[in-house]
Amino acid sequence: MRMRTRGHLNERLERCGGLFIDPDSEPLPDRLQIEIGCGKGDFITETARRNPGVNYIAIERVSNVIVLAMEKAARAELTNLRFILGDFADVAEHFPDGCVERIYLNFSDPWPKNGNAKRRLTHGRFLELYKRILADGGEIFFKTDNRELFEFSLATFTENGFQLDNVTFDLHADGLEGNIMTEYEKRFTQMGVPICRLEARKSGLIS
Repeated sequence: MRMRTRGHLNERLERCGGLFIDPDSEPLPDRLQIEIGCGKGDFITETARRNPGVNYIAIERVSNVIVLAMEKAARAELTNLRFILGDFADVAEHFPDGCVERIYLNFSDPWPKNGNAKRRLTHGRFLELYKRILADGGEIFFKTDNRELFEFSLATFTENGFQLDNVTFDLHADGLEGNIMTEYEKRFTQMGVPICRLEARKSGLIS
């Protein structure tokens, strides 16, 4: 389904232009965490608000969606959150090795057909990109409502040498202190759909 273009999109993006960051030409901040596929920004803006000493970059490939996240960040006057409009696979090469402490993958597209497995953000080809940009001991926090994607991801993280922690097939039944919900998580939780979550750690310690 084609997404309807939001009114005055270009003007709204231009007003928020100061929140964009270009990793090809700008130095990335220290203590960096990123969200790949930030959607409308509920999760990343609240996460940045709660952790002013950490720097965040939110990556989203849909301009109609990222503009909503950027406007939320602007209203909240967040100084520790920047944005990249694009596909992570296209911008990953511009991130230096070991520059990221944590990656958030929240409700990524499950690409359910077997022929599309390589497009899943937890496929081995993406995990290799994550391992390069993650610091030793860096983490990936992954949440999904899709049980098949979660089981696929458990296997790929293990096969690619990540240490798994805090694995749950029903996040809200098990409880997690300080959990910040995304837009999708709120919707699925209201519908009674269990949320799966894991933490995957790259071997080594953050220096």
